[in-house]
Amino acid sequence: MPKIKILSADVSNKIAAGEVVERPASVVKELIENALDAGSTSIRVEIRAGGKRLIRVSDNGSGMEREDALLALERHATSKVNRIEDLESIQTFGFRGEALASIASVSQFELLTRTADALEGTKVDVEGGVFRSVQESGCSPGTHMSINNLFYNVPARLKFLKTDTTEMNHVTNQVTWAALAHPKIHFSLTHNGRSILDVRACDSYLERVRLLYGREFAENLIEFTEELPDLKIYGLLGKPEFTKPNREYQLFFLNQRPIRSRIIGAALTEALDAMVAKDRQPVALLFLTLEPETVDVNVHPAKIEVRFRNERTIYSGVVRMIRNAVHKTKYIPKIETSVERSPSEEDAEDRNISLSQRVSTQRRTAQRATTPVARAQHVQTPTVPTQDTEDTGQETETVDTSEVQPAVTPTEVVVQPPQQQIPEGVNLSLLDFENVQLKANLFKTYIVAEAEDKIFFIDQHVAAERVLYERFVNQMKTDGIPVQGLLLPVTLEATPQHLGILKIHGDIFKKLGFDLEEFGGNTILIRAIPSPLPTRVASQTVTDLLDKLPTEPHTDVQIPEAMDNALITLACKSAVKAGDTLDMKEMMNLIKELSEAKLPFNCPHSRPIIVEMGRDELERRFHR
Repeated sequence: MPKIKILSADVSNKIAAGEVVERPASVVKELIENALDAGSTSIRVEIRAGGKRLIRVSDNGSGMEREDALLALERHATSKVNRIEDLESIQTFGFRGEALASIASVSQFELLTRTADALEGTKVDVEGGVFRSVQESGCSPGTHMSINNLFYNVPARLKFLKTDTTEMNHVTNQVTWAALAHPKIHFSLTHNGRSILDVRACDSYLERVRLLYGREFAENLIEFTEELPDLKIYGLLGKPEFTKPNREYQLFFLNQRPIRSRIIGAALTEALDAMVAKDRQPVALLFLTLEPETVDVNVHPAKIEVRFRNERTIYSGVVRMIRNAVHKTKYIPKIETSVERSPSEEDAEDRNISLSQRVSTQRRTAQRATTPVARAQHVQTPTVPTQDTEDTGQETETVDTSEVQPAVTPTEVVVQPPQQQIPEGVNLSLLDFENVQLKANLFKTYIVAEAEDKIFFIDQHVAAERVLYERFVNQMKTDGIPVQGLLLPVTLEATPQHLGILKIHGDIFKKLGFDLEEFGGNTILIRAIPSPLPTRVASQTVTDLLDKLPTEPHTDVQIPEAMDNALITLACKSAVKAGDTLDMKEMMNLIKELSEAKLPFNCPHSRPIIVEMGRDELERRFHR
């Protein structure tokens, strides 16, 4: 008797449903994509019990005739793909032809649809994949789909659903992302009869962000557009003082499709690595436009993951464009008073619902790997414990953040050390010296400069650190860092571990301008040092470098990063310190050199160099 058999339609549909329908949010995503493809201008989503009891998605799109309505519920039935070649240039959001059949196989499903020119619509009832009735019915133009009792006939799947609160958070994510990607479409979302989202159609992404996240959030974003021959980015980037402790507000869209991409995430980290504190994450909403044939969206049933044809080009292009945008906008933090608005000052949409309700808690953190290649390829996705409280009590659960940052295995992306990638052709004058006057030096630490309507505060140490770092980088590329010999060598008592590290990494010290000699026992003689380095800190600088270098030889990939870290340490030790007295000429020279730097906003450790305060801020503080 043969052991191999053809699966029944019921079993095969339920297996397909396991790939497409993971939870209520998966259903919402698929139905919204169908509504978008139908040309809808208004999409309404109604949820009950987190989507376990009811999911209803209604649109005002083109609708379907009776024959199409029946075919749409068959497996592999689609109007969007005819030939295998069509998969190479997909421009619709749905295309697999599996979603409706899969959803209907694990729910009590109702489809109600009518075209604009039809007098009556069509109503189709399906239960567990079995057609129950097909009849004419009155309805508004468009399509209205109701999914009742999801997974009622697959109890093993049902029991793995989380609390209503958690499932609703995932639904809110999907609607929020769709609303961000399509600002010209009206979206609404209700849960158990309560409005969660209701955002009108608008003309810009920034306006849609304001409606979803609130006015204060939108006002802390920098808007930019950058374009390469094969790639265009419209972006909303958080101001330098507007960062987050995790990646929750890093959202990526490709051709208006919400996507997850480690390539884009790593490029964002690379572009802003020198400008954001190590324990913070930038806020970024990036909307990418690519030719459809240069990207494969057919790599996962959920269609949230994509594969770029040329990942290296995309990676380097995104890094370059973000850095271009940062330079053009002068990425300088501002000192501002937090002023609370009265209700009369806010739009009704801003007050409609709190941020925590408007935007789901996409709780996730992503570890930042030590090298650009590692960040692009080996970012781990931890699980994050969350608390969900419902009327029935409290439940503690673990959210699998792979739903937010899934494993993707891109081809190797090789880049240069993060500090040295500066966009070509970007000319930046940090300060307009014709309209800026130096005023004072506060606490022997902060240089104060006045412009027409603002005041700049510049940290002299980190400014000098940035200037020296870039000078060292340029010198390393040409004739090397100048060396000054010492008339009397400086002695350093090292540990045995330090001596071992010196043997391994002696070439790095030579390139930095140090002449070091073992003098017996644990003593090291310092016979020459880089010329900008004060002799008094020579011993401490060598010790610090030995502490930071690993005890094993570097690989070819690690050498540039090790040298970059060494240059950062050397710049820090060579720079003027807080407390050093500078005269007016020295301050002016420092600011001029800073203004000519390629990354003048942050020191190599990512600390801000310059902050500004507007005249209006001072007047507000004095109640003028």
